[in-house]
Amino acid sequence: MSVHDLTTAQRVLCVQPHYDDNDLGAGGTITALAAGGATVAYLTVTDDLVGVLDETLSDAEASERLRAEQHEAGRAVGVTEQRWLGLSDAGDWDYFELRHAIIVEMRRFRPDVVFTVDPWLPYEAHQDHLRVGRAVAEASFLQRMKRLRVDPEPGGTWEPHEIAAVVFYFTREPNLCFDISASRERKHRAIDAYRAQFSEDQLRLLHLGLDVKEREWAEAEPFSHGEALKVLAPGAFHVGL
Repeated sequence: MSVHDLTTAQRVLCVQPHYDDNDLGAGGTITALAAGGATVAYLTVTDDLVGVLDETLSDAEASERLRAEQHEAGRAVGVTEQRWLGLSDAGDWDYFELRHAIIVEMRRFRPDVVFTVDPWLPYEAHQDHLRVGRAVAEASFLQRMKRLRVDPEPGGTWEPHEIAAVVFYFTREPNLCFDISASRERKHRAIDAYRAQFSEDQLRLLHLGLDVKEREWAEAEPFSHGEALKVLAPGAFHVGL
């Protein structure tokens, strides 16, 4: 596939710091790719407990609710597989261990395209986003090096493969506006699942804000709603080659 023709992707891995980032940032695009026949997997890095509104829930109860909401949202988007690393939300975890875990998932799932947050977003202060985005970018080119070995799961393989593109959402420097006119309803239905971290009023305002941005991004396009994305080949992440 060519770097900018996401519609030909067959396997899509979406790596998010928190349980709702993929759907908020690129849910319309991911939904459209799944509807077009792509197999979509979500990898969530943190346990996302910090953002849960109900303080009466135990960590175990909150985790169960978060995962139930993810599965509900995933059905709307068309996610085939959900996996979790369970690192502490806003925690002091190791970047290199994260990078290793992402390489394992890339070699296990073997995606054509990987989605994640843009770690070079101006003024982004959340370390979960900064570390996850950078780890995905670095892993995307390191994983293809044969002498970088990882221990596979039983029945798996550590063999590298070629990733065609890394797609950043939450970006201020997009090079692609993806048409989500036909998929935005399912995106917004997925977002409605995330009630553990948004009140009804917050969800209403979130939908309104997203609708404004989706229309704004598509202003110069022949469609009504879009998502702004930065699409790069993995070679761009090391001396630009």
